[in-house]
Amino acid sequence: MAAENITEKIVEKVELAAEVGTKVANIVGNAFESTIADVDHSSGAEEDTWLSYILSFGIHFAMIIIVILLKWQYDRNRYRYPKGPRDWRNIKDAISFHRKKRDNLLALATDYPDSCTVMTHVGRLVLLNDPRLINEIFIGRADLVSNKVDGYLENQLRYKEGKHIRTGIVFRHQDHNARIIHKALVNHMDNDLVGKRLDSIVQDQIKQTHLTEKFDVRRTTFYFSVRLLARLTCSSTAASIEDKTFELFEQNLYKISKAIHADTFAKSAKVMLTQLTGLSETLDINENVLDYIKTWIRFRRDESSAIVGLSEEQAISSSAKNRDFLSSILDVLDESSPRLDEDDIAACVLDIIMHGSEMLKGALSWLLLYVAKYPEAADQCRREARSKGYSSFNLSSAESLAVTGAFVKEVLRVSPVVPIVIHSTLEDFKWRNFHIQKRTQFGANVVALHHSIAWIDAMNFDINRWLGDKASSIPTDAYSPFGFGPRACIAEKHLFNLLTGILAVLLYHNDFDKTGPLPEATEGTFGLVNLPPKYALKATHLSGK
Repeated sequence: MAAENITEKIVEKVELAAEVGTKVANIVGNAFESTIADVDHSSGAEEDTWLSYILSFGIHFAMIIIVILLKWQYDRNRYRYPKGPRDWRNIKDAISFHRKKRDNLLALATDYPDSCTVMTHVGRLVLLNDPRLINEIFIGRADLVSNKVDGYLENQLRYKEGKHIRTGIVFRHQDHNARIIHKALVNHMDNDLVGKRLDSIVQDQIKQTHLTEKFDVRRTTFYFSVRLLARLTCSSTAASIEDKTFELFEQNLYKISKAIHADTFAKSAKVMLTQLTGLSETLDINENVLDYIKTWIRFRRDESSAIVGLSEEQAISSSAKNRDFLSSILDVLDESSPRLDEDDIAACVLDIIMHGSEMLKGALSWLLLYVAKYPEAADQCRREARSKGYSSFNLSSAESLAVTGAFVKEVLRVSPVVPIVIHSTLEDFKWRNFHIQKRTQFGANVVALHHSIAWIDAMNFDINRWLGDKASSIPTDAYSPFGFGPRACIAEKHLFNLLTGILAVLLYHNDFDKTGPLPEATEGTFGLVNLPPKYALKATHLSGK
């Protein structure tokens, strides 16, 4: 019966469209016949030709209407999505979804415990609120979806016309090149950084971060993160970090970050315009940033050429000194197909620096905000760091800082840096009772996951839930601050210790206090990551024991 009703509706639509087309053609024809009756027919064939053109236009216009109606009806009948606020008439709600994401994500999870479809200004979004469904799509069906498609990262995704889908870490599991780059980066992190050079590099950046009596937290954490990621990505930048040219590079990245995280209706309108036109306010800045990165690549290639003339011992020493993310990418060039060119490599490097610095900046900004909001919990962490003599960064020792680690985990639970992880389908496919269209976005609702009924007093900030006997009752399937499965951050297994160690060193040497009103955890801007609103703190340097 359902099939018959659908067929009848389609027939009705076709008949209605045909009737409209006939009426349009008749009206156009009658109008011109009456006009022709009043004119001199001596003009002959020229008027007939003009009339034929107009009549043909009317018929074609009617046929276009028919085709549009048929396609619309066909898609309605073919594709089925979960229920939800997906009507385009609710355009205000669609924009609001991107401006007040935290509240909206929690509300949607309450209204639709399993899943729902939201129409946003970047298209349909199937939002998954149940942990089982998130696991099913983001891990179980990982072969059918690409990695996170971020509507705000227009500066990176359009770095080169026609190639932004083929390469780039954002799409690292989509093709051969993406997979070999991802593997090379993970291997470099595990084999060349952790336990070797990472501790000294992080500690150097902490020392160079000047915390004054009043400092802008977002700006300070951004510059710390960019310098750390630039150093890890290309070790030869260490000599130029104090250079005026590098300052321009940092400033341009900061402009891009500010543009991405602007939270206004004007920004929402610009994002919609970007989706339609492909033009972006950050593209010109981005070109300058990429040019700077290309100089690093050429410099590294010149260094590689110079190594050829050295002795074997000197060559090994020089190669070991330059081991970084850039070198790991250059090492797999011969395996790439199609071969990665300079633009591809530069885009990958920008991706690492931009994604990494935004993630680290977001996490540190939230950590310092909660330090100021919950000074008693922060004092517990400080006492632990001092009792263990944790005055300088050491990744392996950070694991012993149980209280500080609990503080970090609870902050990332209440205010996740990545509040919603989004994948995009590469092809039409059937899922449960739904027929999903390609290029449909699937979103894992991380905010709802971290505030689900699986957590006791989920809305309250409580580091004790991660300590002692309570830690055994942590719902592991309802906590994922760094992504899911094979598409998690390349440094996922080291990030908790990295953040714990950095926070412990900062608390060991400084006392932080607010200088004015502090933003609430419910606030924040959802750009590339989730950031608290702009705020400032006062840092007071503490003497030794």
